[in-house]
Amino acid sequence: MKKLFLLFAITLSTSIFANDSRPAEIVKSEIRTEIIKLLGKANFEFNQELTANVEFMINSKGEVIVLTVDTKNTEVEAYVKQKLNYRAISNKFIVKGKVYKMPLKLIKA
Repeated sequence: MKKLFLLFAITLSTSIFANDSRPAEIVKSEIRTEIIKLLGKANFEFNQELTANVEFMINSKGEVIVLTVDTKNTEVEAYVKQKLNYRAISNKFIVKGKVYKMPLKLIKA
């Protein structure tokens, strides 16, 4: 029994100290950067600034699953879903299964 407890204590302490964590704001910023890269340049014409609020989560494979795109423009909604759904995110600190919310602004270049 003592050996089992000692093994459990060593395992627990090792996992606590081995946990490589980063501040949440840095992780969010990195995720945002990856999302913007995935979106790229809009493939449709627009004359004014367009906005959307995107809710997504990351599945167990590290892929983006778009839950909602809150916007009045259907082209923006279709574009975001087409560009992001099932695309892989490489950030190893992302919490899988957590819902992320990101405001999005498209401006004419």
